[in-house]
Amino acid sequence: MLVVDLDGEPLAPLRALEEILLRLGTWEDDDRRDLSAGTEPLRLPTPLADRVALAAAQRLLIALEPTQSQGPGCGRLLAPDGRYEHAPMTVLTVGAADIDLLCATADALGHPGLDADIAELVDDHAEHFGGTYRRAGRTDLVSLLVRLAGLLDLAPTDDTRLLTARLQATPPGTDCVLSDAEEAAHARTADRMNHLWARGSGIDRYLY
Repeated sequence: MLVVDLDGEPLAPLRALEEILLRLGTWEDDDRRDLSAGTEPLRLPTPLADRVALAAAQRLLIALEPTQSQGPGCGRLLAPDGRYEHAPMTVLTVGAADIDLLCATADALGHPGLDADIAELVDDHAEHFGGTYRRAGRTDLVSLLVRLAGLLDLAPTDDTRLLTARLQATPPGTDCVLSDAEEAAHARTADRMNHLWARGSGIDRYLY
């Protein structure tokens, strides 16, 4: 798949998700150690239980982190004749099962019947997504996770195959100057990514 460098934006919801799932794993462990207390054990929905979703989120984080906030030494993605610079793109391989688990995790966290304590935990970790003027909550975080899963599961097209082949043929750390055909493919692919992640507001193009 192709992953665009969005200056770390896709990592923020994944890191919040990791913190939530780590806490849920701790709750599960505490309940298992305290079965003799006669309290009802915590029953997490699939795939939140048994750290299944946590493992998938951590694998995605490890894969995505090197693709974000890349420095100048990583090589630039340039329009024909170097007229301007695009946000870098990376060819990345991740497990389809992990993307499916991310979707299922977002669905579980967004379910209206989610346990109140878990919902409160998600709300607490989602606060910083709201910006200055409003307080974000569970719905905001779930929306970001769904959009990230869509970005990672972008259906391949002739455009993405053309860009993938060019990027794979470019030595690491060197600039990649697109041809006119590749530039057109990039524009169409960026537009698709834009509608999935940024809801049409535009993936930034950096002038060169």
